Amino acid sequence: MTETTEARPTRGRSTGKIVVDEPPLPRRTRRPIDGLRLLFVLTAMTALAALAVVAERTLTGLTADLASFNRNVPRGPVDVVALASQLASLILPPALVFILMVRGRMRTTVELLVAGALASLAAALVSTWLAGPAPQRLHDTFVPTVAGLDGTAVPAMPTLLVAIVTVVSRLALKRIRQITAFAVAGSFAVWLFRGDVTVGGMLLSLGIGWAVGLLVRLVSGQPSLAPNGHKVAAVLRANGYDVSSMRADPVDKYRRYIAESSQGPLGVLVLDRDDDGAGAVARAANQIRTREEVLPRQMVTMRSAVNQITLQSLAVSRAGARTPKLRNVLRIGGDAAAIVYDHVPGRVLANMTADEVTDAMLEDLWRQLSRLRRNQVAHRRISGRTILVSDAGKVWLLDPSGGEVAAPDLAVRADLAQALVGCALVVGVERTIDTAIGVLGRDVVAGAIPLLQPVALARSTRRDLKGRRDILSKLRDGLVSGTGGEPDQPVRLRRLRPLSLLTGVGAVFAVYLVGTQLSDVSFSQLWSQIDWRWLFVAVVLMFTSFVGATFALMGFVPEKVGFWRIMGAQVSLGFLRLVAPSTVGIVAVNIRVLTKAGVAAPLAAASVAANQVGNVAITFPTIGILGVVTGSSAAPDIDPSVNTLIIVLVVLAAAAILALLPPVRMRLRALWSDFAERGLPRLLDVLSNPRKLLVALGGILLQSASLIMCFYTCLLAVGGAANLAAMAVVQLVGNTLGMAVPTPGGLGAVEAALTAGVSTLGVGATTAVTAVLVFRLVSFWLPVLPGWIMWTQMQKRDLL
Repeated sequence: MTETTEARPTRGRSTGKIVVDEPPLPRRTRRPIDGLRLLFVLTAMTALAALAVVAERTLTGLTADLASFNRNVPRGPVDVVALASQLASLILPPALVFILMVRGRMRTTVELLVAGALASLAAALVSTWLAGPAPQRLHDTFVPTVAGLDGTAVPAMPTLLVAIVTVVSRLALKRIRQITAFAVAGSFAVWLFRGDVTVGGMLLSLGIGWAVGLLVRLVSGQPSLAPNGHKVAAVLRANGYDVSSMRADPVDKYRRYIAESSQGPLGVLVLDRDDDGAGAVARAANQIRTREEVLPRQMVTMRSAVNQITLQSLAVSRAGARTPKLRNVLRIGGDAAAIVYDHVPGRVLANMTADEVTDAMLEDLWRQLSRLRRNQVAHRRISGRTILVSDAGKVWLLDPSGGEVAAPDLAVRADLAQALVGCALVVGVERTIDTAIGVLGRDVVAGAIPLLQPVALARSTRRDLKGRRDILSKLRDGLVSGTGGEPDQPVRLRRLRPLSLLTGVGAVFAVYLVGTQLSDVSFSQLWSQIDWRWLFVAVVLMFTSFVGATFALMGFVPEKVGFWRIMGAQVSLGFLRLVAPSTVGIVAVNIRVLTKAGVAAPLAAASVAANQVGNVAITFPTIGILGVVTGSSAAPDIDPSVNTLIIVLVVLAAAAILALLPPVRMRLRALWSDFAERGLPRLLDVLSNPRKLLVALGGILLQSASLIMCFYTCLLAVGGAANLAAMAVVQLVGNTLGMAVPTPGGLGAVEAALTAGVSTLGVGATTAVTAVLVFRLVSFWLPVLPGWIMWTQMQKRDLL
């Protein structure tokens, strides 16, 4: 959209029309900072509920202390505060509606009314739930007792006030906010002294009101704070820039303009508060997953972005590298700023062809990076889209906003790695390596080899690498041969992988589940009542399961591998299950022991895959058969509960939805192709060899039967009794769940599943928990020490 505006005379400059070419800006916007605040509020309320469960006495004790303090406070001041806060609470909502209607803000008035209604409804629903079906600890924490009866857990009026003030907080209503703060604080102070509300209820009321207000703001949006091009041009004129035209330059996420002026072409970067908080989640996720030395700086607020961009532009210029000269930083009202640069006409490297890029241009790029290196300045956003080749053939570095001064060596080397990949994508690997070594030297270029990995690259470069991942391997191999160095291992840049994070969260949840289950177990009584004969049998059966696992794997390996070597690997898994999810540990260790025994890596992986498929092919039909037997004989009156059916249906629906996602389908297709290519032939070899088939089937059945009997004897050891077939179903299901859950040894999930399963067989809750505890001590914790010993010994002897 092209518009013209009359410019007013400023500072003696000539006036004239300014032509502005830009797309229309949105009138309303959803600010990322509001989403961040909503996430914070929800997290805080979740933590409050968890605190109510874990430290219920602390919150209830604090409430009681505040209520007892009422006896020492004179009644007069309390009554005055109570009256004033109640009057303010009653007058404030209609007064605020009247003010908005007088100002003509009808949409904001509707948003205020919606927020008030939703906040009141949410407070009423939460209060009803806490007073009724909520767990007892939550009830005791949040519900006050007034005259021997349950009071209101979440007062509606403070919740309503917080919600409506959150909706209008962007307006110039300072007095309204002060009156609201007095009304809410005064009401809660009086109610706490009188015992009409709890500390937990007060915090919950504030959280619900704030969350509802933020939610309304996110759904409806707010008037945009972004200045349009005319306002930006007026500010430039007011500060001495004789601007005649401006056009939008949509090159990245920021708003950029190219302004024509008598001082020459200018680049104008406009920042406003509409984008505050946009980088907070990405910044937190990156800091958790990746080392900061290679991450670009994510600016959360407008002010931090202005400071970072200004500092880095000056630092890059002082280092001697070419970057557009910073002219000025100008405020545009109170919610926006403009950063003014010299505009350099040219094309970014990613939009050029190999024939258009000369060796002189590449050498110029390496000289710019060498200057940054000497001055310890990191750019951190180098890619084909931030390397500009000007119309004069000179190389310029754009957007240095993500870097830092006094940068660590790793960050400087990462800049070089990013530049190597960006150039290789355009001009090829050979020209990139030759020109880089010619300017920087072999040693400097060799330092970038360990950083040639996707996590060290800019996001735009990773997008360009899709479908061309061979560029990284070719570049790495070319640099190794070109520099004459040894191929270094990639630098470990990831702090935490998603699977590791999921495992850690699952482990914490598992500890909580196990801890709550053990709260009702008396260990002294358990020690005195346990039958040690059955416990000894359970230990023997547990070690017998290792023998079964050994035969199960040997049956799928046509090559000759020593029995004791594989047996040692199965025992070492007793330790490794403690530090890794079960499936991951079993597959990795079994492949490792086979390759160390001389089996080719692809064949070892195929044997392990066939072994896993064989276990599934036997376990699930066994569960089905035993389930039919159990349902028809041992427990004919036991029907699956509605909750169980709902959980099963939800899991199936989630699996179906995931299967519809293209990345999941591609992953499943890749897994099936890999199995069809490697594992299926191995499986067919076993099926065609009666001896191997017998060994494999016997091993799988021996392993399953040993664990089932171990579980059953643990129940007998604590004085319980149940149908053996039903116990087999419970154990097989629990073990299968443990293989699927990404926690060490299925910790937590297995205990919960086994306890719930045994409880349905007519075994008392305490006996069921105790039996599961003993079984897990025998099958999971007892093998840890011998597993560690076997693991270290096999490592020393290079057997694993």
